[in-house]
Amino acid sequence: MSKWLRKLPGYQTYEPGLERKVLLQLPQFTVMGVLAISLPSLLARLLLSSKAERIIDILVISTEIFFLSMVLTLAIAALIIMLSKGPAYVADAYPLIESDRPAE
Repeated sequence: MSKWLRKLPGYQTYEPGLERKVLLQLPQFTVMGVLAISLPSLLARLLLSSKAERIIDILVISTEIFFLSMVLTLAIAALIIMLSKGPAYVADAYPLIESDRPAE
């Protein structure tokens, strides 16, 4: 196993940056965002008719889906940046047999 995960000699690691802060605050941001987006639906149940409730519920659900997809996109981007700042590993050698003339 150790021969598979050999670190590249002379690689440079980078300090964690904004991506770590984003990943740490993402759960709290997600919960607060979902609650804030669902607030109009809760208020509509107290103040409006059932037809208006349904329309607002549809809008709230679609906004929730959009919000959660954006949060997922942000999490994937931060994770990719975090992984790319890690150590470099030696890749397998691949002999390239390519020339202008075919081998005889």
